[in-house]
Amino acid sequence: MSSKTGGIHRKRNKALGVLELVAIALGGMIGGGIFTVLGISVAMIGILTPIAFLVGGLLAILAVYSYIKLAVYYQDEGATYAFFKRTFPHSDFAAALIGWWVIFGYISTLALYAYTFASYAISGFDFASNEWIRKAVALFIIA
Repeated sequence: MSSKTGGIHRKRNKALGVLELVAIALGGMIGGGIFTVLGISVAMIGILTPIAFLVGGLLAILAVYSYIKLAVYYQDEGATYAFFKRTFPHSDFAAALIGWWVIFGYISTLALYAYTFASYAISGFDFASNEWIRKAVALFIIA
């Protein structure tokens, strides 16, 4: 036990490996994707939804393969910004744009998850179709 935090500190025996990192990525992608996109996909493309998910999965596999190759090449567990910056070290403006796009992507994803969860959270109430209440619940979730 640590006297400062009151928690138990365990020494990590090994770093996260490929299987652990793939599991974390798949958990986030599949969990978030099904949670937010499945209903919209069925409403928009109906019976073609499994094909859309299959195509999305194949694209994700290509992205994962690229990130693995970059991580091995640079001996770095960085992500889009870090790999771009190391590949093009003299492109500061482009690297900054990449960084801001990544931030925008995370914020957009967070907003989508919060909005979808708000829709589910109020679905049993009479005001479930009220767009302003749904947005207010989403803001509350983010806060």
